[in-house]
Amino acid sequence: MSRSKPLAYQSSKAVLEYINFGKRKHFYAMCPAIRKMEEMLPYHLDLVMLWGMGQYHIITKFDSFGFSFWENEGNQMRMNNHSNRKHVERVTCLGPEQAAEKFVLYNLSRQGTRIKNVELMTGPEFISKCVPIAIKNLDVERTTAWFPTIIPIEYVEIDTTLREDTLKMAKHVTVRILGYIAERINTEIVSEWNCELILIDSWMRKEEIADYCSKVSKRSDRPIGSILMANHSLSVKFIFDILDSKLNARKTMLDGRKCVTIPIDESTELNVYRSIFDHHYKVVEVCERGTAIDQVV
Repeated sequence: MSRSKPLAYQSSKAVLEYINFGKRKHFYAMCPAIRKMEEMLPYHLDLVMLWGMGQYHIITKFDSFGFSFWENEGNQMRMNNHSNRKHVERVTCLGPEQAAEKFVLYNLSRQGTRIKNVELMTGPEFISKCVPIAIKNLDVERTTAWFPTIIPIEYVEIDTTLREDTLKMAKHVTVRILGYIAERINTEIVSEWNCELILIDSWMRKEEIADYCSKVSKRSDRPIGSILMANHSLSVKFIFDILDSKLNARKTMLDGRKCVTIPIDESTELNVYRSIFDHHYKVVEVCERGTAIDQVV
């Protein structure tokens, strides 16, 4: 029986790049010949989770492998393989934050890295040092640190509103502020985002919706079709009245629904109406001029 031929260098690169994180690390440990190649190749990960609990305890997860860095009678590192529930603990010469930074940047600072889902909770500042990577879905809680990205993120869920290029250029952003946090939607910041869809899943006052409309109506660069959906269960009439008195909005009809229209420029207009899918949400949409028609009195 003939022995199978080893893969050529380029073929080996193509195969190794798409092998999952755990197997790549196993091959790295077992096959010294591929180590230089492995260190250069980007990762394609399904899930990266990162929790920063101060500088003394940082937890991260790459697919099915969890890594904890903490200080307890010395600097500790623990690796958990969630697939077989095995773990290994080691003493490190670096503090938890320094060890976590070295580990995360070593693995993710590779050109071409792609991650399907990222979850950040109080993300450590060092993640901003990472090379730009591609992220599809991002879930953020209580953080001011962000991974640099090379393309707009498809879906972002966040628990606050703040100025951040990742949010400004994301395709879809959901804002969900927890009820016990005394924070309101910052309409000035949200009006600067260029998302296809902004979903405000927290209660938004009629005055905030009107203020958002006022700010967006001054932006002629906002893409046609961009939408804000605001959680506001009261009658849309209250919003209409504010827009009518403050912005001289016209009462119009849009696809058989009552609507108010605010002109933006010669080619676009802002239409405000109740969602047909859920009456608890009010929609603010940038449309082509003339999309809505005046109501017949």
